[in-house]
Order: sequence, then structure tokens, then C-alpha cells
Amino acid sequence: MNDGPGGPGDQAAYDVVVVGAGVVGTAIARELAHHDLRIAVLDAAADVGDGTSKANTAILHTGFDATPGTLESRLVRRGYDLLEGYAAATGIPVEPLGALLVAWDDEQLAALPKLKAKAEANGYDRTRVIGADEVYRREPRLGPGALGALHVPGESIICPWTTTLAFATEAVRAGVDLRLSTRVGEVVAGDGDRPHEIRTSRGVVRARYVVNAAGLWSDELDRRFGHRGFTVTPRRGELIVFDKLARPL
Repeated sequence: MNDGPGGPGDQAAYDVVVVGAGVVGTAIARELAHHDLRIAVLDAAADVGDGTSKANTAILHTGFDATPGTLESRLVRRGYDLLEGYAAATGIPVEPLGALLVAWDDEQLAALPKLKAKAEANGYDRTRVIGADEVYRREPRLGPGALGALHVPGESIICPWTTTLAFATEAVRAGVDLRLSTRVGEVVAGDGDRPHEIRTSRGVVRARYVVNAAGLWSDELDRRFGHRGFTVTPRRGELIVFDKLARPL
């Protein structure tokens, strides 16, 4: 994938610069590319999606368990519809496996109808509370002691690498400059009369607008522009990746 101009000492001016070539940054660049704008995407990594975008749970989430009425609820539901359609159109691998929220004690079992009502308040009405017999028919290798579950048929897994690559490829084909291996350094914030100036490891980039899609570094970028609006607190989790031979499980 062509990463555009930008050798040492190079200077370039854009209408919009997106900092971050993860799934969010590339999706924004693809969308902006539909307009008459000169756009660049900057990322310190050598490839797109090299940060948290490649290290998530890969779930295409219905948003059934979000807090009803919140911005998160609205955006997750809208994002589910958009990404499901986009994946079908572009060949992004998706597996509609469904999900089971299994109850292992009486307290969890009593909470299942509330979760179902929450899903319905979020506009998702396909969940079902199922008993232990059906749980074990669906998952015979599940350990003993399950009392029931909430079945969420719309939950899917989606390939995180292909998604980011698809967004980035369409953005570049539409004329977006993708500047990889480009670390953002000092920033001189602009105003209405002069553009923002971003000094990078590959030259100076100027832009009327800057979109902060820098992921775990987005608070640092925010501070470089003179803001103190939020702080990112990274947390390290664990994902267990099974060999393909374990797929029947």
C-alpha cells in the first residue's frame, strides 16, 4: 500500500489530517474521502491497524447490554448495522455465531430477564432466556453447573485486520495520503487564520483540521494541542487464542 509523500524535510498542506491509522482513523479517512478535501493519515507504525485495532475481541456487537438511552447505545447499534452491511459488500470475514450469557448461580439466573428487558430497551428484541437443558444442547462441552442463559443470536465475530485494511485501501484509492512510519512530534496549534503545524519524523505537515484518532496516545496528542480534556488509562487484559484444532469446542 502506497504511504504517500513525506521524506525528511518534506512539507505538505492538507484540509484534514487524521492522526492514527487504526480502525477508527481509517474509517474516518474513508468517509471524508467522499468529499472534495485533501486528506492525510499519519501513524508511527509501519502498517495500518497495528495498535489496539488488531488486539481486540473481534466481536461485532449488537449493543444489547449497553445502558439504554446513552450515546454508546445509539452508536453501537448504528455501527452494528453499518459494519454488517460493509462487511458483506467488501468480503470482510464475519461469523454470526451468536452468544450465550451463562448463569452459574441463582443471582445470575435472576438477572437474565432484566438483561433481556435491557436489550429490548436498546432496540434489540431477538434475545431469549433459555433453560439449562437447551444450554447443554447448544454447548455440550460446557462444564457442569449452568442454570440457564441469555441467547443473543445476533452477536458475531469479525476479522479486525481485514476491516482496517478495507477502510484504508478505499481511502487511499480515493486519494488519501497514507503516511506510515511517521511519528508525530511537536505541534503548533493553529487558529482561524493559520493552519495547525505538525512536526513529524518525516517532515512538517500542515492542516486546517486535525482528527485525533491516536488510540491509547490520544490524550497525549490532545495535550500537544493545548487541551486537557481527558486521560487514557491503559489496562492490560488477556485473550486466549486456541489452535484451529480446538474449533469443535
